[in-house]
Amino acid sequence: MALHPDFPESSHVIIDPSIRWTPDATQLPLIGRGMLLPPLVQKIRDAVKTWRNNNYKGASETSRALLNW
Repeated sequence: MALHPDFPESSHVIIDPSIRWTPDATQLPLIGRGMLLPPLVQKIRDAVKTWRNNNYKGASETSRALLNW
């Protein structure tokens, strides 16, 4: 299970979906990407990034404050 070379060491850093964990390339032909990382996972990661970049549009002020904390 490979990590992107730019994966942060700190557990408090917001991780861009493009550098999140991805399956080891050697396993993809054997198992198939869908079995290692379901397509929905990447869609959720991308949607959360967009929501975060839009200052959590639609969230209450309290929720927004907690998410930014």
